[in-house]
Amino acid sequence: MNKEPLTLYIFRFILGLGLFAFMAMLYWSSVLIEQDLKFVQGNLLQIKNELLALRGEVDKVHVDLLKGSFTHPSQIEQSAAPLLSSSSNLLSPDPFYLTTLPKLLGDHFKPHGIRKEDSIGKPDHLHPFSNWSHVAAWNAQCTVSLTAQQVGIYETFTPAMALSMELRHTPEGYPEYWLFLRQDLFWHPLNPLHFSEGLALAPRFLTKHPVTAHDFKFYFDALMNPHLEEEGAVVQRLYYQDVEELRVVDDFTLVVRWKTQKVKGEDGKETLQMKYLAKSLTGGLRPLPRFVYQYFADGTKIVPDDAAPHTYQTNPVWAQNFAHHWAKNVIVSCGPWLFDGMTDREIRFRRNPDFYDPYAVLVDAFEVKFRGSPNTIWEDFKTGAIDLFEVPPNQLAELDQFLLSEPYQQQAQRGLAAKRLDYMGRSYNYIGWNEARPLFSSRQVRQALTLAIDRERIIRQNLNGRGLQITGPFFPFSPSYDASLKPYPFNLDRARALLQEEGWYEQSGDGVIEKWIEGKLIPFRFILTYYVKNPTTKAICDYIATTLKEIGIDCKPNGVDMADLSAVFEDKDFYAVFMGWMLGTPPEDPKQLWYSTGAKEKGSSNAIGFANAEVDRIIDLLEYEYDPQKRIALYHRFDKIIYEEAPYTFLYAPKVALVYRDYLQNVFIPAERQDLIPGANVGEPQSSLFWIKEKSLSKFD
Repeated sequence: MNKEPLTLYIFRFILGLGLFAFMAMLYWSSVLIEQDLKFVQGNLLQIKNELLALRGEVDKVHVDLLKGSFTHPSQIEQSAAPLLSSSSNLLSPDPFYLTTLPKLLGDHFKPHGIRKEDSIGKPDHLHPFSNWSHVAAWNAQCTVSLTAQQVGIYETFTPAMALSMELRHTPEGYPEYWLFLRQDLFWHPLNPLHFSEGLALAPRFLTKHPVTAHDFKFYFDALMNPHLEEEGAVVQRLYYQDVEELRVVDDFTLVVRWKTQKVKGEDGKETLQMKYLAKSLTGGLRPLPRFVYQYFADGTKIVPDDAAPHTYQTNPVWAQNFAHHWAKNVIVSCGPWLFDGMTDREIRFRRNPDFYDPYAVLVDAFEVKFRGSPNTIWEDFKTGAIDLFEVPPNQLAELDQFLLSEPYQQQAQRGLAAKRLDYMGRSYNYIGWNEARPLFSSRQVRQALTLAIDRERIIRQNLNGRGLQITGPFFPFSPSYDASLKPYPFNLDRARALLQEEGWYEQSGDGVIEKWIEGKLIPFRFILTYYVKNPTTKAICDYIATTLKEIGIDCKPNGVDMADLSAVFEDKDFYAVFMGWMLGTPPEDPKQLWYSTGAKEKGSSNAIGFANAEVDRIIDLLEYEYDPQKRIALYHRFDKIIYEEAPYTFLYAPKVALVYRDYLQNVFIPAERQDLIPGANVGEPQSSLFWIKEKSLSKFD
């Protein structure tokens, strides 16, 4: 066999090595080119956003010049709105922000200080459609709705993201809302420090992006996607299911058209009418940042081909990724507050210095510590770690003792006295009976359970008298509440009689009543689920178990943490549950809790499975009834049905005792300050108006 010369082997080796080096350099250069292209792309995007921001600033300056001076956005709107639309603008400036608040603050006011509060429990996530009230509130303060409500007055509409809102009609006569948006609002860049170390963010997430009409459509599309089962989306979807079209005219013009029905007027003529709440629900729409939630962290789109107009209303792949999105533990911000991070101990926010309204936030920052119980929050207030505290009824005596203590006297001498504000809380507590369980399917049985629970005793002993017995789901001082209905009396004999009429008798000699159901002898035995870390709730549930034993019912209280309570509620996997609801503001809409479509829907607020044909009919009538007196009559009939059906045992509406430090200013009840807000009817303080005395910044040095 012929052998090749050694020099040929060496030549081939050198040639191979050279080719390998060339390929490596070629790959390396391609990577560098790709990185450079991404960098250039990011810079171009940033330049585009800066140009948009500059355009917004030019618009603001132009309006300022037209007006002559700048005090508050409400003043701008008076001159800007006519440039955008005709005199048919449905939005009016808020006189409180226009004149009253600037006078209260003075000419030289500057926001300063850190507001500090506590919250029970740490949320599992900060998803935009969370149903946890704190998370929903935090998301709301970091974004902005299309319209806002005037301070202290229900059913008023003032500009927010929309400078102008018009009611127009199509050539076919269908009404629709046209909204003309401001152009000076931006999504702030994401902060890489708010994410885990292993998550690398694409450049697009590190620059500002304008808030546009497309973000509002994206919010609506996400909300209506049936594959998105996030509890907040399920609840809100019910309210917006009658929107027939939401279309984007251009980046800053949005049109919303609702389903209509023919209504005959007093003159006999028929007109097409939208639902009564269409205006307020339209104004309540918020933006959802497309630049984040349509993408994976590396900048690639979750749905590569999303050109179809309803992609995000229907796509199941996007919905699944959105529910578990990589940014679900941050709040993408464009509002008066900017999300500033969350740890296992706290969540932080800072004032947005670029927000269009200089009076929207009157402090520098806001911090909320996560605590395990009201007792811990009370200790934080006593030591000065937080600014305010809603004192539970069982701690009112401790409050009196603290105000007499030496440590507090020393605090008061340093200008850190505590003040107290009492008012009716816009909420109620109840026991919900799961009607899907055979034990609670009978109206008569539910009435018996209510008769067997002494609600006056609960208010007297567990709340120190700081509560009000109620008979239904509306605020007791609202005209919607039927005051002619009297609370069920505490009557054990009547409760036993009702149970016996339904076939419940003691038959086994163990003290527990039983009934034959589908061929089986079923004992009246159930679990009452409640939040374990609230001592007042625990005491009430223990009492309920004791009193139900008197009529032969075996009730076992089961305290669980917040996550488990939320899970069993959303899955409807409980017998009875001790819960509370925050009450809606006028005009009340009972659809969320009581409409039958939610009875079997996972994640709906109708967790007890209530379904009543007449209640559905009343809710449907309320949707299109504009006459105030007819609306009240419908509300009262609704109240009467709920009273008779007893799906809940309504326990009480609480009276709130709010204590706060003296350095916290503007803590007042709008309805009680007609001198500041003529016509005010809101009965609780508004935290967005709070500010801090400058001399008290170092509160407890």
